[in-house]
Amino acid sequence: MRWPITVVVLLLVLAVSLGLYRLESEVQQLERDLAVSTAKVEDNYRDSRILAAESSFLSQPSRLQALAQRHLALRPMAITQVGTLASLPLKAKAADTKDAGSKAANLPDGKARGDGAEKGPPVPGWKPRKPRRGERIVLASSRRPQ
Repeated sequence: MRWPITVVVLLLVLAVSLGLYRLESEVQQLERDLAVSTAKVEDNYRDSRILAAESSFLSQPSRLQALAQRHLALRPMAITQVGTLASLPLKAKAADTKDAGSKAANLPDGKARGDGAEKGPPVPGWKPRKPRRGERIVLASSRRPQ
């Protein structure tokens, strides 16, 4: 009767011993990983301080002024270059244009803009119209052309 209990106890001791050994090796591996990660963080912190020092050196106004004088042909602004608000042209009225009643405003490249913007002066650049509710925009297709 004692023999089966002894075998069960020995198997339990063996299982616990193997579990502890495996747990200890896992903890050692995690400690090594932590040491490597800590070293990387310290290196990144040191590099960050070096980059901040380099940035402050490179952005010194006296250094930038010397570089601008050496490489750029800049001159002080003349008083004739300064304008007033009154010297700017006034905004063109929509009634003065011939296309005021048209549905699509013509763009410089000859295409029509279908966003209903038929009034006002032309604006720099082209802005696409916003999609309507429920309308899908397909940027790319995974189907191959046949």
